[in-house]
Amino acid sequence: MLGFCPYPSRMNRCLRFLDIVVDSLSKKKAALLWLSKKIPLLRVAVCFVFSVCIVQFAYASGAAARGIEGEKKQEELPVEIYLEKAEAGNSQFYIPESVNRLVSALGTRPWEVLSFSRSELEKAIKRNPPDFVFTNSDMASVLERYLHYDHLLSFKNNVSSNAGKLSGSLIVVNKDSDIRKLDMLVGKRIGRLSSSSMAGWKTAVGEVTALGYSPQDFFKRIQSFDNDIEMIRALTKGELSAAILQGCHYERLPGKLQEVVRPLEPRTFSETQCLSTSELYPAWSLMAAPGVPKELNRKVIETLKNDRSLSTFGEWTDPASLRDVYALLKRSHDDLIDSFEPESWTDVIWKARYPALIVLLLLLALFVHDRLVVREVEKQTSLVKESLKKQWAMERKVEAWERASIVSIMSSMVAHELKQPLTVIENYAQSLLSRQKHGSAPIPQETLIFVMQKIEGSVLKAIDIIEHVQSFSKNRPLKRVPTNVSALLNKVVGDFQLKHPKVKLIKAISPDLEIDGDEFELSICFLNILKNSLQAMESQSNPEIKISAEKDSEGVVKVTFTDNGHGLTQEQIKNLRHPLQTSKKDGLGLGLSIVRAIAERHRGSVRIEAAELCGLSIVVQLGRSVEKSQEKG
Repeated sequence: MLGFCPYPSRMNRCLRFLDIVVDSLSKKKAALLWLSKKIPLLRVAVCFVFSVCIVQFAYASGAAARGIEGEKKQEELPVEIYLEKAEAGNSQFYIPESVNRLVSALGTRPWEVLSFSRSELEKAIKRNPPDFVFTNSDMASVLERYLHYDHLLSFKNNVSSNAGKLSGSLIVVNKDSDIRKLDMLVGKRIGRLSSSSMAGWKTAVGEVTALGYSPQDFFKRIQSFDNDIEMIRALTKGELSAAILQGCHYERLPGKLQEVVRPLEPRTFSETQCLSTSELYPAWSLMAAPGVPKELNRKVIETLKNDRSLSTFGEWTDPASLRDVYALLKRSHDDLIDSFEPESWTDVIWKARYPALIVLLLLLALFVHDRLVVREVEKQTSLVKESLKKQWAMERKVEAWERASIVSIMSSMVAHELKQPLTVIENYAQSLLSRQKHGSAPIPQETLIFVMQKIEGSVLKAIDIIEHVQSFSKNRPLKRVPTNVSALLNKVVGDFQLKHPKVKLIKAISPDLEIDGDEFELSICFLNILKNSLQAMESQSNPEIKISAEKDSEGVVKVTFTDNGHGLTQEQIKNLRHPLQTSKKDGLGLGLSIVRAIAERHRGSVRIEAAELCGLSIVVQLGRSVEKSQEKG
């Protein structure tokens, strides 16, 4: 344990943490043992199902939260309009033009208009529901049902008198084909437009499902085409048995193509001039998000209703009912419904049935396992607790010993640092007293102010030294300021040389090495290393210490002290990682604990290495340099 906790305070935390873990483990095993005896497996299964319900509720709550986050304050953000990209028919003209008219009429507000294909539109709405959506009736019905969008307007073509009876499909076959009924197309090759969604394809699927067929069984062989002409030509060549056209596209075919094909089970409606095999439904719709202000909705409705620039194609009218459209999608199990419809808890449980079974088996295995090991765990726990109690008592003694030794070492260093400001105070005070006693004239005010400022500065310096010691002893956060390590190291080495002139000091200090640090603590760190190096060379006739400082490629300042003492073995160096491990001959012990603590407070570390010839090298790495930090910032 001591190897992982190099300081007494950290040792306390390590021991307490281990004690808590062991105690918790013991309680957990005892609880599991009790549960395994008292609770039947059936109750465990019920608890698991209840947990799944909670997960489902959390998922639904998250979805609701995402929907709320999608609502925007109209006064702060642009009004967003998404429009479904139309690639065929007149809608590719009048839908973009409707958006342009709307933005022009209400241009006093910021607008953001984005156009998407059907697949892109679905993803965009899920990711960020917009304020307005121009889309086909199938998407509109889903938005109305699941995202609570308001249906503002429906577009009515000139070929129809009712916006709710507009979109459908017409299935055509070769004129000489023997196919007379829709159910004769089961499993045959059928063509469709790749761009069609509601009009054409989905209305045809709805008609098939209304007859009781499964879309997967009926449309086993579907081939997509880019346009009507290409599809009709494939039909006339015998490559297809039938082709699905969008509503009113048959009437727009060239006369020659109309002569070679015929509608299958054509139906006429009083509301439209076009033939259709399927029922008719609404086409394009304008939807508004629930958070859009009613006043803005009213302006949008008035603008598009009163606009006559689209009279060539049709007009925007009151919203047609989307109920039949949703029923069609629901009946045919359309992917659009599955994409937006929230999953019920039964769906979640059904999808998770196999993982749930595995979890239940694992729980059963865990209970059986706990029955076998709980007694052994309790036995081992009691042994560990006894060991911890003994180690706890020893650790308290070690902590008291180390604290006393550290205070002793720091006291001598602080006494040295306090000597200078106290000497300044004494000199100036004696000078004032001498002039006051022996001087004939009063002391000038300027002189008094100068002397008092010097005394005040020395007092503040002494207070700062004491506060630094208190901060270090109580492990308070370090106040880092830009510090010139090169100048500080030269000063510490110079003072040490004056006190120990017999020691040869060899310096190789790079200039202007700066870090964010504390000058007082760093000076204690360097001075402590020099004193330990001096003690390690007591038996040397020519003591020598090499001091080098440089900055590596990562911006870390590395200071190295190398003496020519007798050195240590690799095993002794390894033991120095633990507190209170020392060798009297080499003088490395509690002083190293202080050095390591100061280095760590400066985002650094201390490393001890054997020198090349003899002696030891102590390498102090100090954080990142100020220059490196500014480059990264």
